[in-house]
Order: sequence, then structure tokens, then C-alpha cells
Amino acid sequence: MKKSDYYERRGLDRIIGISDAVFAFSLTLLAIDLAVPDLQKQQDALLVQGLVDEYSHFLYFFLTFIITAAYWSNHHRIFRFITGYDGILMRLNTFFLLFIIMMPFVTKLINEYGHIQLAVIIAALGYAAPGILLGFIWHYASRRYLHIKKDLPEDFVKLTMFKNYISPVIFLLSIPISFMKPTFALYFWLLLFPAHIITEILFPDIIEED
Repeated sequence: MKKSDYYERRGLDRIIGISDAVFAFSLTLLAIDLAVPDLQKQQDALLVQGLVDEYSHFLYFFLTFIITAAYWSNHHRIFRFITGYDGILMRLNTFFLLFIIMMPFVTKLINEYGHIQLAVIIAALGYAAPGILLGFIWHYASRRYLHIKKDLPEDFVKLTMFKNYISPVIFLLSIPISFMKPTFALYFWLLLFPAHIITEILFPDIIEED
């Protein structure tokens, strides 16, 4: 291994390392807003009712956790094929992490003001931004095979690009739907799950990861 290759690999390891740390911190912060009901009387029925009253907080916690975990999985996946980096790639990854660390704020916003259109729009943009930046990272790294493995099939490169934008597109499409009713946009987000499942079935990876 050339000395330059060693330092390049070491630099990539630091980028991936800090990215994993940010994801871990953001996922942990999500649970802070989950409050235990404050009961005046220690009764089972009151505890059950208190937990039911908090259902939306649990719902958005799980939704944001799954979204964030999916972005981590995609980030981990594309960096398995990235072999180098430069200043632009580092900046793109930094902005990507900025929006990941804001996920707890987005969750709290939608928890408190999910009935207000502006809050839904901000949340949709907040959820979409990491996916858009992840797409930019892959687009930049794969352009003319600048920072990816040279033996990757072109179809795989394009398919990975397509998959990176599925989640952001759904969130962005929910914005005009919010003009009808904010809660309609929230229901639209549920399309994330069948969309990804159908995509994996119709467009499986054409190469296997090591």
C-alpha cells in the first residue's frame, strides 16, 4: 500500500467514525422527549390512560428512529464503496450530519405542532434534507468514478443514486398535500415503508456487498 493510500484510508475512517458517533447521539436524544405520565394516584387504569395520551410521542419517536436508522444504513452502505475523499465530500458529509443531529428537534416540532401546516412543512424538509445530501454525496463521489471503486458496474451506481432519493421525494411530495390538511401529509409519510420494500423487490442490487 502506498503511503498516500494509507492516509486516505485513515481519513475516511475518521469521517465514518464521526458520522457513526453523530448518528448514535441523535438516536439517543430521540428518547429524551418520551415522558413517563405523572399520576396523582398509583392506579393501573390511570397509567394506561396516561400512556395512551402519549401515543403520538411514541409514534413519532418510532417514525424518526426508523428514518434516522435508514439514513445511517444508506450512509454506511455507500461509504463501503467510497475509496477516497476531498474537501467537497467532507463538507457534504458535514452538512448531512448537521441535519441528522437536528432529527430530535424535528421530532419535537411535529409532536407539539403536527396540526399546524408550517410545522409539517418544516418537518418534511428536515426529514428530506439528509436524504438529499446523501444523494449529493454519492453523485459527487461517483461522478466519473472520482472517489468510488473503479470496478463498480454503471447500473449499480445509477441504481444507488435512485434509491438514495426515494425518501426525500416522498417527504417533498407531502408538502403540497399539507395544503389540503396537515395530517394528510403525515399519513403520506407512511408510504415510505412500502416504497422501499417495493423498490428492493423490483430493483435488487446487481452486485453483492462484501
